[in-house]
Amino acid sequence: MSSLKREIPTLTPLEQIGPRGYLRYTFPIALPQDYDLDETLRVLRAGWKATQERIPELACEVIPDAEAKQAGCVKLQKLKEGEFEPLASKDLRDPSLFPETYAELKAKGFPLSAFKEDVIARRNTWPSAGEHLPVAAMQANFIRGGLILQCCFFHMLGDGKSFCTWTEVWADECRRAQGEELETPFELPDILYTDRQKIMKSSGRSAGRVEDHPEIFLLPFTPTEAPPKMLSKAHRGQVFYLSAEARAALKEEASPKNCTQPTDQLYISSNDALSALIWRAVMRAQYPLDKLEGNPTSVYNIALDGRLRTDPPVHPRTLGCFLTWVAASMPIRTMLESYNLADMAVAIRKALNPAGKLWVDDLTTIVERMEDVSRMAPTAFLDVPGYNCVQTSWINFALYDFSWGKLFSSKIEAVRSLDVGVINGGQVVLPVLPDGGIEILIGVEESCLPRLLEDPLLKKYAQVR
Repeated sequence: MSSLKREIPTLTPLEQIGPRGYLRYTFPIALPQDYDLDETLRVLRAGWKATQERIPELACEVIPDAEAKQAGCVKLQKLKEGEFEPLASKDLRDPSLFPETYAELKAKGFPLSAFKEDVIARRNTWPSAGEHLPVAAMQANFIRGGLILQCCFFHMLGDGKSFCTWTEVWADECRRAQGEELETPFELPDILYTDRQKIMKSSGRSAGRVEDHPEIFLLPFTPTEAPPKMLSKAHRGQVFYLSAEARAALKEEASPKNCTQPTDQLYISSNDALSALIWRAVMRAQYPLDKLEGNPTSVYNIALDGRLRTDPPVHPRTLGCFLTWVAASMPIRTMLESYNLADMAVAIRKALNPAGKLWVDDLTTIVERMEDVSRMAPTAFLDVPGYNCVQTSWINFALYDFSWGKLFSSKIEAVRSLDVGVINGGQVVLPVLPDGGIEILIGVEESCLPRLLEDPLLKKYAQVR
C-alpha cells in the first residue's frame, strides 16, 4: 500500500466516452436473527469512509470540465464533508414493507422479482439533466434475518473489475471497523493508479478510423438523456442457472464443426457459446417469427476489458473504467429460422478477433479527434430493448469470497440486479458460483418474459432462478 495520500485521478479518454449512468448491484448478506441494525450500519459506514480514504474517487462527484479543450468532458470533484451521505439505510423488517424473510429469499434462489426498484434502489440508472452525480450511492436495506446491500456505481468511473476491487476493500475495512485482524488484507499498490497514465493519450501507431469499429456510433447531436426506450420501466430481468456440465454441453453444441454455414473459424470460447444462447433467447422472446416484419438486423454489443488490450500492457487490476465493446450482427429471421448456435457463436468470435493489443490505443485516437466526447455510444444503444442488445460478463469477479466480519452471518450469497434488470436490453454473465456453475441475467421487455421462460433451447441448458 502506498504511504502517500492519493490524488483524485484525471479521467482517461476511454472513461470520457464511458456510460454516463449507474450500474446497480444488489448483494444479499445474511445477518443473525437478533442483529443490531444500528451497529451493523455503523460498521458499513465506517468501512466505506475508510475505503474512500484509500480510493479517493469514491468521495467525489462528476461535474462538467469547463477547462477541457473538447466539449462534453467531465472531471471529478471532491464532495464537501456532510454534503452527501453515500450509504442511506432503510428498515424493511416490518412484513408489510418487505414480505419475505432472508431465509425465504434464499430458499427461492434470490429471485429478481423480490428486489423491487421502488423499494430497495438508492437511485435511477440514468441521471436527468443537471442532477448531482456522486461516484457511489448505496442503500442498506435491512430485512428480517439479513441485509440487501444495494450499490449504485457511476459507470464511467469504474467497470466491473474496479467495482469488485472497491467492494473487496470495503469488506476488509468493515472487518477492521469491528476490530478484526486481517491476515491477508487486499493492498492497493501504486501501480493500480500509475498504469492509468499508459492510456492517457494515443501512441501515434493507430489509424483511429470509426469505420473500423462497428461497435460504436457517433451521434449527430449532443444527448441530454438516455433514449425513451432505455428509460422505460416496462423491462424485467430474469436469472437462470447453468451447471458446469450444462456449460460444457452448450460449448459442444456451439462448436464450429456444427455450423450450417462454411467457416474458417476453428475456435470458440465457453463465453462465446453462452453469448450465442443469450442473444438467440432474447431475440426469440421479443420477436416471434409470426409477428416479425421482414428480416431486420440485430446488433449485439459485447463488453470487453480494455486492460487486456493495451500496449504497453497495464496491471490487470488497474483502477478505472476500461470498458470497450465489440459488435456482432445478424438478421433476426435468418438467426431464428436458418442458423444454429454454432453459426452465432462463430459470428461472435469473429467480432472479437480484431480486438488486439492496440485496441484501446485505436479508440483513444478516435476520441482525441472528437469535438464532443459525449456523442459516442455503443451501436446497440440505438435500439434497446429492441432489435439490439448488450452483454457484459462478471464471470471472474470474486464477489462471493469477501468476508465482511463477525457481525455478518455470511459473505455475499448472490449477485443480483433489481427487478427491472441491469439496463434495458442488458444481459449479464454473473460470477462463477461456489459449486462451479454460473448464473446469467437476461433482460427483456416485460410482455416478453413468458416467452423467454418457455424458450426450449434455453430450458435445455438453464434452470430458472
